[in-house]
Amino acid sequence: AKHKYSIFTLQILGKDVHVVNSPDLIIAVQKNPRIYDFSVFASMMLPRLFDLDKKTIDLASRDLPYPGGSWNLIVETSRIFHRCLSPGPSLEKMEQAALTRILGYLNELASELASDPGDVAWDLFSWLSNMMTESSTEALYGPQNPFDRYPELEQALWDWEHDLTRLLLAPAPLLFAPKGYFARSQLIDAMTEYLEREGHHNASDLTKARYQAGITHGLSIPGIARFELGSIMGVLVNSTPTLLLLLIHIYRDPGLLAEIRAELSAGPMKRTTVADGGVKCTIDIPSLKEMVPLLSSVYQETLRFHTHNSSSRKVMQDTVLAKRYHLKAGSIIQMPGGTIHALPSVWGDDAHQFKPRRFLKSVSDADKLKVQLGAFRSFGGGVSLCPGRHFAATEICAAAAMFVARFDMVAGNDYGNVVDWQIPAMEVGRITSSIPLPKGLVLVKLSARKDTSDWTWDFGFKEELVG
Repeated sequence: AKHKYSIFTLQILGKDVHVVNSPDLIIAVQKNPRIYDFSVFASMMLPRLFDLDKKTIDLASRDLPYPGGSWNLIVETSRIFHRCLSPGPSLEKMEQAALTRILGYLNELASELASDPGDVAWDLFSWLSNMMTESSTEALYGPQNPFDRYPELEQALWDWEHDLTRLLLAPAPLLFAPKGYFARSQLIDAMTEYLEREGHHNASDLTKARYQAGITHGLSIPGIARFELGSIMGVLVNSTPTLLLLLIHIYRDPGLLAEIRAELSAGPMKRTTVADGGVKCTIDIPSLKEMVPLLSSVYQETLRFHTHNSSSRKVMQDTVLAKRYHLKAGSIIQMPGGTIHALPSVWGDDAHQFKPRRFLKSVSDADKLKVQLGAFRSFGGGVSLCPGRHFAATEICAAAAMFVARFDMVAGNDYGNVVDWQIPAMEVGRITSSIPLPKGLVLVKLSARKDTSDWTWDFGFKEELVG
């Protein structure tokens, strides 16, 4: 941040836009969702985002009676997300489905490296994208996952995401964003077919509940399919670049890599001897969530260092923020994550540096961490706090743990040579990406670790989930 103002106001198209850079003021905004409203932006964006017709919008906007009150489909969808993705059985089943698919992917990688340990350079982002797309959509949609049936949907997702700004703002989306427009249609058609085949009957609790909410509000199958794009976007758009950057930060620091491997070995990695005398190593997921503070810190620092999102609110009535700042009804509040994550007043003089141990907790850090609660913006905050944050943390950290435990990796180039690690040039400004995507290939050379290559690997889950 080049300024030290807690809040300042810009005039944009005749409207006051208040940019908030203070964690204390952010918390004050989040505590008053009726005065500082987020839902108005969702209502404005969803029709252009998901190509909703007027009938679908009207049906989704109707308030219907629910236990505890009456609200529309957008509110009910948010409640479903938070209910199904909060810690509990529904989330744990999704985690198991995703990680089982990731395990298969990593086993295939190990087999491929064993059969052809040549000097081929891999595009790490492309490989991770394929793995995370298959695992996350498997967790959402079950055995009839449309992304399995139509692998080309992965590229359609990225084409749609790339063109979202033009789809939202351009007066003629088909003319100004044809690639994204047709990619979105491809996704909608695939989801419509999936729902018509009743694939959701064997899907996650989240998908089942979202489908039922759509039916309750009178939506057609194609209408529900359009809303389902929100789930796809939520679980995929940021997870792949986050895992990519997490692995790069770990592998570019040999000391850090060794420490994380030691942490995993002493904690969630459970080794047993099998009948043939070999070793089976299981990474226990409940233990992973509790016993890897360094890996968890690197994950959080990756989010802090690379986040470029911004949270928005509309001021619904004349008010005084924090008993000091007079804000007029109709003005807009912006809370820029990247700026807040770079504030020396919050994160220290090393805010612009990547510090893998920044989030390691100690007694002396208690007050600092309390302040950071309002300053950590990677998942938004308040009513717009990302409900998928628990799923993302488990999926990304478990995938990273298994990868780190089994493989060595160095940076490569087009000629198959080993080069120094660099953070790739990233695309910023994509409207739904909190974590930017790499602009080009991220080439690496991979090999199986010699001391663990002949082990059998697995993830371990709560006993009641197994089977």
